[in-house]
Amino acid sequence: MKNRVWWQRRAQALVMLLCITLALFLIQLWLITLALEEHLAEHSALALPTFLASGGCFLVNLVVLRYIHDLDHRPEGGS
Repeated sequence: MKNRVWWQRRAQALVMLLCITLALFLIQLWLITLALEEHLAEHSALALPTFLASGGCFLVNLVVLRYIHDLDHRPEGGS
């Protein structure tokens, strides 16, 4: 029974992290679209900050995905 509870908690954690990853990806997509629109309209005052924010979202997403990968390949019951 204890093993089943552990697997359920692990699955819930992975689903929650994947939802966070999806939300970050959508925010990043919105930011990069905004940055490209501003760049094409030659409004560089807003293009650079939104591009940098999109890059920040990308880096955070990489860290979260790396954590998900490590969590998924962790031995059973291990920490």
